Amino acid sequence: MKRVAILQTGVNNPQLSASYPDYPGMFRILVGQQQTTPNIELISFPVLEGAFLPDIEKFDGFIITGSASGVYEDTEWMRGLFAFIRDAEKAKKKIAGFCFGHQAIAKALGGEVVKSEKGWGVGIKKHPLFSKKYWMVPAVDHLHLIYTHQDQVIKLPEGAEVLSGDSFCPYSAFSIGNHVLAMQGHPEFSAEFVRDLITLRKKTIGLEKADLALDSLSTPHDGPLIGQWLVNFFCDT
Repeated sequence: MKRVAILQTGVNNPQLSASYPDYPGMFRILVGQQQTTPNIELISFPVLEGAFLPDIEKFDGFIITGSASGVYEDTEWMRGLFAFIRDAEKAKKKIAGFCFGHQAIAKALGGEVVKSEKGWGVGIKKHPLFSKKYWMVPAVDHLHLIYTHQDQVIKLPEGAEVLSGDSFCPYSAFSIGNHVLAMQGHPEFSAEFVRDLITLRKKTIGLEKADLALDSLSTPHDGPLIGQWLVNFFCDT
């Protein structure tokens, strides 16, 4: 049994929290649905609330969730998280980050993240895969994932390999060796959750872009596939 800590860095919109799981709950569903026999024990740590970070040596890997915060805000809990990421990467522990988690990995390891002048990236996007790792099974040529972000990685850490991207978001996924996976998308989000979230944020996102994003949610997405990749990633299959 692999022990994986979920580092919770964000919370649901209060208007949606009664209807949907919290972020760790979403990852438990995502990973759990891809395991016929449980191979991964998930334990969550609400680091955004100032909770202590887990003992690196007591876990096989870590998942870093999304957040409404920006990695450039330089808060105390973020500084602790970045130091933790550096220590875990140095120990060659498995680390997977999504949206804010993706950006936190990049920032902690020497990359750069900014609020993009391109505005919101939201809805289901199709991005080509440039490279394939042994844990990317089943294999695909493109990923269709849910996105909802304003911030973007604009400089990768040293040694990072771009896995996916497009002209709007060039570094939508990257890896470092076989122990770090970072993705801007949200495989843990359901279309229903994102539909309600976009509806709440319509004015902030912009009505035209929000409507296009809502339309995109009628197409299938590869969240479950990434769930299988995560099982492979953490279990070394």
